[in-house]
Amino acid sequence: MFRAILVDDQPIFRDIIRGLLHRTGRFQFVGEAEDGIQAVNLYTRVKPDVVIMDVQMPNLSGFEATVRILEEDSDAFVILTSMQADAGYAAVAAQAGARGFLPKRHLDADMVLSLLTERTDQGYLAA
Repeated sequence: MFRAILVDDQPIFRDIIRGLLHRTGRFQFVGEAEDGIQAVNLYTRVKPDVVIMDVQMPNLSGFEATVRILEEDSDAFVILTSMQADAGYAAVAAQAGARGFLPKRHLDADMVLSLLTERTDQGYLAA
């Protein structure tokens, strides 16, 4: 079972992602945050296996939060998401150190599980 935190400033998207991943029976949700600062603080406290985080948030973007989380723990596993399928976002996500970038409309449990189960390959996924 993967311990996960969800980070999105819109509760409805946290609900959607939680429901999508919960159906697999492979995720335990150990926290949620609504901005990047909360995400960094939450990560430090709970050290989850995966962070699924929106790019655009108040106070600290998902890109900036990813950098801070990786400064704290270089093995952190962050997947960034966005409503926009902008190729530039995927490039910036990779540059920030995220393990993948998935537009929300392409986000599905199989893709997340694939990233997590192949994490030793240090692969990067952009859809």
